[in-house]
Amino acid sequence: MTRHLTKVLVIVGLLGIAAGVAIGAEKAEKKGERRAERQGRAASRPAFVDPEHAPRGKGWIPLFNGKDLEGWKSFPANKPNTWKAENRELVSTFPEGEHGTNLYTEKKFQDFEIYYEYLVPKDGNSGVFLRGQYEIQIKQDYGRPADKPDDWGNGGIYGQKAPLKNASKPLGEWQAVYATMIGKEITVYLNGQKVIDKWTPPRPTHLYADLGVKAGDPSGPIVLQGDHKPIRFRRLFIKPLKE
Repeated sequence: MTRHLTKVLVIVGLLGIAAGVAIGAEKAEKKGERRAERQGRAASRPAFVDPEHAPRGKGWIPLFNGKDLEGWKSFPANKPNTWKAENRELVSTFPEGEHGTNLYTEKKFQDFEIYYEYLVPKDGNSGVFLRGQYEIQIKQDYGRPADKPDDWGNGGIYGQKAPLKNASKPLGEWQAVYATMIGKEITVYLNGQKVIDKWTPPRPTHLYADLGVKAGDPSGPIVLQGDHKPIRFRRLFIKPLKE
């Protein structure tokens, strides 16, 4: 009786071990599948164009959720909106020879760090306005002399301050801007290179009266210019330093 019971217990134990091994193998397989899925998703996401200045640490918030225009409004209000979310990109498209609309954040910001990536078309011309007043120019000007930029060059403060150098990337490549607006000082890095260094604009680049922006306002919206040429943005993040 005892010998028979022992044999039964041994068999049960072996079955239990086999079942445990099978369960463990199944869990490992599922874990591997989940890891591969995560790696696949990560591989499908484009890398940051400027990893040195890409958002990291606490305080950064996305300006664009990747799926719709939540938090943004198109203007002028009397024109059909030309912006849409497409493949996790913020896109303004319209026929050649026509004009699109601009986009602004419903929220206002005072002092901040900002990061964004953009793809500008041939002869493209756009810009990002800090506090709705000071435009960091976007221009497809790759190939122009690096030591002779002008105040409408890519990364400059439009009409006021030329970038320190031409740091533009070739047509068809994504570009990145990291900038700070602290008090009245603006610093801009274009594609990892400093092009504006703690510069104070003497006046706004442009005032959007229909947004209620006034000269010298200590806070304001982020404005994306989309009325000149089609433009694509992605990875728009901001880190408020003072609100």
